[in-house]
This record gives sequence, C-alpha cells and structure tokens, in this order.
Amino acid sequence: MKHFKPITRRVNTIIILSLVFGLGMTTAYFSYNENSALISTTRNNLHQQSDILYQSIKNAMLPGNAPIAVSLFTDIRDINPAYEIMLFRENGVQAFSDNTTIDTVNTNLMRKKFSERLTQINDMFTIHNDPQFTSTVLQRKTSAFQISDKGQTFFTIYKPLLNLPKCAVCHGSDHTIRGIIKIRSNITPIVKKQRINLLIAGAFFILLLLFLTLLLTRFFKTKILGPVKHIGTVCTEVTSGNFNSRVTINNEDEIGVLGDTVNTMVEGLYERFQLSKFVSSSTINSIKNKEEGFKDSITLFFSDIRSFTAYSENKTPEQIVENLNKILSMQTEIIHKYGGDVDKYVGDEVVALFTGEEKEINACRSALEIQKELAARSASHYDGLQVGIGLNTGEVILGMIGSSQRADFTVIGDHVNFASRLCDAAKPGQVIISDSVYTNLHNRFKTSNPYKIKVKGKEKFQRVYILTPLTKEDPEV
Repeated sequence: MKHFKPITRRVNTIIILSLVFGLGMTTAYFSYNENSALISTTRNNLHQQSDILYQSIKNAMLPGNAPIAVSLFTDIRDINPAYEIMLFRENGVQAFSDNTTIDTVNTNLMRKKFSERLTQINDMFTIHNDPQFTSTVLQRKTSAFQISDKGQTFFTIYKPLLNLPKCAVCHGSDHTIRGIIKIRSNITPIVKKQRINLLIAGAFFILLLLFLTLLLTRFFKTKILGPVKHIGTVCTEVTSGNFNSRVTINNEDEIGVLGDTVNTMVEGLYERFQLSKFVSSSTINSIKNKEEGFKDSITLFFSDIRSFTAYSENKTPEQIVENLNKILSMQTEIIHKYGGDVDKYVGDEVVALFTGEEKEINACRSALEIQKELAARSASHYDGLQVGIGLNTGEVILGMIGSSQRADFTVIGDHVNFASRLCDAAKPGQVIISDSVYTNLHNRFKTSNPYKIKVKGKEKFQRVYILTPLTKEDPEV
C-alpha cells in the first residue's frame, strides 16, 4: 500500500516556497536598490563637496591666502561636527601645524612674505600606515572608502592637491603633490536608516508572507482541497455501499462541474446496484471478464415452493409478494453462506450454482439448512410454505444466453433439465439428489436407499437418493 501523502501539505509547501521566493526576491531587490541609492547619493554629494572644497582651497592658496583655507576648515567643523576636512602633507603630517611650509615658501621667494607662527599646534594629526592615503599619494588619484569604528560609520575621501606650475613659484617644482585633502563624513545615521529600512522591509515581507499564505491556503482549502476531500468522502461512502451521500458544492467552476458529475455517477451506480439484485454474480463476473460460452462441471440446485398456485388463490397480492420474498431471501442467504451463486429466480423457483472441489457437499449443506429452517419456522414466519429441492452434478454449458438487447449469463444442458426434474419430484421438505451428487459425498451425509424414478426427457429410469435431515446427534459435515 502506498504511503498516504496529504495534498494539503504539498500545496501549502508550494505556496510558501513560491511566496518566499517571489516576495523575498522582490523585497530584497527593492530594498537593495533603495539602500544603494541612499548610499550612492550620499557618496556623490560628498564627492561634489570635495570638488567644491578643492577649488576653494586652491583658489584661496594661489594668491597666498592659506590662512583663509585654514579658517575654512575650522568653520566647516564648527558648522557640522559630523563633517571633517583636513589637509595633510605627502608625509602624512597635518598641514599648517608648524612653520615648515612658511619657511619653504619664504625661501623659494627669497623674501619673508609670511610671518612664522609664534605657537605650534600641539594636537596636530598625522597619518601612518594608511593604505588608502599611501595609494592616493603614489597614484595621485582620488580615493574614497567606508570604514566602521566603535559603532560609527565614516565615509572618507582623500583628494590630492596638485602642485600646478603657477603653484611651483611658492612651493617649488621638486614635487607633484602639495598635499592631500581629507574629507570625512559621519554617515552613521544613514547606515542606521539603511538598517531600519531593511528591518521594515523584512517585517513587511514576513507580514505579507503570512497574510498571503493564510489567504491562499484558505482559498485552496475552501475552493479546491475542501471540495475535493468532500468528493473523496462521498466516493468512499459509495464504495462501502452507502448511496445516500451526495456532493454539495456551490462552486461555479470545474470543481462544481466535477461535483455534479460525481452526483450523476452515484445515482447511476445506485441504479446499477439495484439492478444487480436481479442479476446473478456469475453474470456480473462474465461481463467483467468478457467471458464467452464454456463447459464446466457444477452442482445445480433447484428449489420450488410446493402448492404455490393454490396458496396464491387465497392470498392478497401484498401477502403473496411479502411471503415469497421472505422465503426466497432466506434461501439466497443460506446459498451464499455456503459459497453458492443464485443464477436466477423463476417465479417461486430458485436456481443456484455450486462450483469448486466441495460443490456437492456445499449444495447439500445449503439444502438441508433451508429445510431445517422451514421445518422450524414455516408456520410462524413463512405462512406455512414448504419447498422441494433437487440437486444434480454434471457438465453444463455456461454463457451469455439471449439477444443483444437482453441476455443473461446462465447454464444450459441436459444436467440442468435433470436437476429441475428432481426438484419437481421432491415433496415438501424433501431433498432429492442424483447419483452423481451422491458419489461425491463420501458418506458425509445420511441418505435413503437408492431408488429409481422416471423423469421427463430420460428414456431410462434414474437412480436417486433422498437426503436425510441432520439430527442433533449427527456430527457437523
């Protein structure tokens, strides 16, 4: 048996995976773009500001107004403490922190154009072992980078201040770079905003995922899985023989059409089930197996109600049908109990077939039990009705007999007619068996002494036996 795997679990898995992949990719894409745009805009602004500051410093220093540049740095730091701008020499020492540059300029001009500082800057900054600074000095190109320090995030730009020909008059022509402008901005608020955006996007993604998962799961359960499960339940009920169940689906879609189709199918199956009561199991099996005619050795069982015509003259139709159905139902139940198959009902007559190695024994058991039931309850339950039974074993022809419009899978042959004649000869409560049946009983039943009877269709007398009913002292057979 295959392991049952609920389709609900697989549908939910598919929904969740689809939403996680789809919404996750979409949310990640937009969050990435938004945060990238935020950082990119910040960096572009800082680059633009560095260009502006570069031009301002250059223009201030060309006419020898270096103090203006120094004042500019101070003013910027005072206005925005998160924004830092400094100028360094090539060796990493902060410019304007001592008299080195003033002495160089005065020497190159061969006159004392700038007065020396009376005090030195004690807290001057120096840059050591900074690969970005070294790269800027060596390559003479602007470098920009982002670093985190003690929970703070900074974006830094190193921009070289070139020693142009017009600058060489004061600074000399033995070097290319006069200094490195360092612009550093604290972008911690922007990074925090970026993280908050990611958290908001993540929370939104989770909430949307849960909402859509619940919504789609409910939709599938209500509109698809629930109705399909209901249809399966109805089919299971029909399989167990309950034809009263019906599919109640109001969907105006394929599922609704399927439900209507199942209802129509159940109604058709119920009709066929009712009709099967009028068809033998051998007929049903022959239809399933597409069998044609064949020969087989079987034991034929014929029973007929004695004096039924006279009985019918004194009863109402309702009484006749009721009591006839009772006695026929009782016989059918006992025949089925011992593996027999009711081939047909002909008025008040029952025709049954027994096959297998113990077909004679099972047929005799059925006949004796039927007579025992009638002997005990005929007057009280079956309105005094009695039956005579005839049994015969022989090779017969089985096949679909009839026309293309109406046919029945039944038996024909001389042995069938002989069994019917034995039934006609049996008295009420009597079971007559043929010699072929007796031969295969192997003394497991008591019978009368053999005697001969003349039956219609046979030229010679036939040897038959009367099956003796079992008593309490008799062992089970």
